[in-house]
Amino acid sequence: MIPAIGRVGTEFLKKLYQGKSYIGKKSKEAVTTLGNKGHAKSAKVLDAVMTKGNKGINYGVSTAKKYPKSASALGGAAAWDLMSDDS
Repeated sequence: MIPAIGRVGTEFLKKLYQGKSYIGKKSKEAVTTLGNKGHAKSAKVLDAVMTKGNKGINYGVSTAKKYPKSASALGGAAAWDLMSDDS
């Protein structure tokens, strides 16, 4: 049972990395598009929000690396909550 928990934690980290990469690419495209259309202030705000989001993702990744079993449990609880019909 314990190796399975570690494997789920590793998969959780892999998905975080993939999501971070996707969000970064799309956000950069949005900042470039806004800048090209002449919306400099909006582009600057979006870039600042993107940076703060990146810091949050990095914190989540480092915490999940430090505590893989807890990350796995949290991911399982979130999945259970999404799949249950109790709401």
